[in-house]
Amino acid sequence: MKETPIFVYGALKPGEKMFRHISHTVRNAIPACVPGRLYETPFGYPLLIPSQGEEEGLINGVILLPLEGCYEEMVRIIDVIEGEAGFEKGEMEVILEDGNRVPAIVYFYQEAPPYARPYFGTDWPQVL
Repeated sequence: MKETPIFVYGALKPGEKMFRHISHTVRNAIPACVPGRLYETPFGYPLLIPSQGEEEGLINGVILLPLEGCYEEMVRIIDVIEGEAGFEKGEMEVILEDGNRVPAIVYFYQEAPPYARPYFGTDWPQVL
């Protein structure tokens, strides 16, 4: 099974509230970004709307690399967490800090639901 990296940008990043559910499966987190737009929700996590070709910001996050033999478990846990929140799952090209582009699995929304509000930043939570 090909282990496509997972890109996370909100509550699943190391140090954030949902990371504890997957921390035992993660070997490393590499900074990366993806073109799109963030929306904040009243539930304490952001939504990503991928760029549709128009110029939008680059949303900062990390690519999660699993510990040996933990990829399937990591994906299964994230699928449950993100699936319960209504996210779609797809493969997108993410940009690493050195400018290289790699495919990664990203959880996103096609359009913002009515309860989501535009988030005017590229990092979640806002870095002050």
